[in-house]
Parts: sequence; C-alpha cells; structure tokens
Amino acid sequence: MSTSGILLGHSRDSSPAALRLFRPQPTRVFTCVRDYMKWVLIFRSVALGAHITLVTTNPRAWTVLVQALQACGGTVEVTSDPTAIPGQGRPYRPSLVVDDSAEADGARMSLGVWQSVLVLEDAASSSAIHAMRACDVTLVSPCDGRVSENMKRGLALNSQLLKQTNNLAENELIVAMPRRLERITMPPTTIEYQMLFGG
Repeated sequence: MSTSGILLGHSRDSSPAALRLFRPQPTRVFTCVRDYMKWVLIFRSVALGAHITLVTTNPRAWTVLVQALQACGGTVEVTSDPTAIPGQGRPYRPSLVVDDSAEADGARMSLGVWQSVLVLEDAASSSAIHAMRACDVTLVSPCDGRVSENMKRGLALNSQLLKQTNNLAENELIVAMPRRLERITMPPTTIEYQMLFGG
C-alpha cells in the first residue's frame, strides 16, 4: 500500500490507503469484493482518466454502472471477446480491463504498459490460490474461513496477519500481497453514492 495511486479508503490508524493500479508495467488485481466496491474502484479509475474495457458475458449486470461512467465523461467498451482489449495504456490515459468472463483468464491475459486488469473470481474456489499467486495484489471482502485459508496458501500469510480478516464490516476490505496484508475501510464518497447508487 502507498499514499499514491487510487485512494481506496483509510487504514485502522486513519491514514489514507491507496493502490498503485496504473504503473509502467502491467498490474493484475485479484478481486473478490462486494459489488459496490467494484463499482467504486472502477469509477475512481475513470476519475484518473482510465479507459475501461469490460469483458463480460452478462452485460446487463453492468448497465447501470456503464451509464453512470458515460454520464460523467468516462469511456467504456463492453465486449464478450477477451482478445478485444487495448494493447496498452498511456500515463495520461491508462487502461483498465475488468475480467468478468469465464472465457477470459485475467491472471494470464496479455497486458501492456500502464494497463491493469481486475480479475473477478470467487476467492473461496479451489482455483483462487493459483490466481492469487499470479496477481500482484488481492482485494477481498467478505472473508470467511475458506477464503482466509486460500489467502494463506496463495500469499504465504501467517496466522498473525490473517487475524485481521476476522469480522469485516460491510465497508471494509482486505488488501493483500505475499506476506503482507492490510485491512481498509472503503466507503463511497457522497458524490460517488449519488452518481452510482442514486442516493
């Protein structure tokens, strides 16, 4: 975690927690979080100038988010073809691929510079361990015993770190990398709530 990049929220000591989602090298993010957290993460990527490529076989599930992003000036491409993604991003125009298709494999997807992929996968599945190892960072919420065990095996987390996964609140998520874990509070801002959820 750092203080530069996309602001996720704040840690337990109230310090800001950010994720360097866009870098001069490809970035893969294992993502198994609540729907609103996915939406907020994508929305904040657009706020940084990112172009969104949504790879899905169920575009209707994303219609409201796509409309909200386009209404605020974001660019979104929805496709079922996992090969139909940009070759790379640019520092001023990064590329975010959202892998919501069983046909795609975001953990192995060919990515370019300034490009990231959110690999949407069930953290409790048996395949999650391999996917976590193939990704640069893991985002999880909620986190039950099976998910914690997969994170322990996939990211070499010790029992002390895994204690932080207990009793996550609705607005909390776990950000983990090999041998590192942080518990983050990630509420939507008032503007995000109004634009994304009609509040």
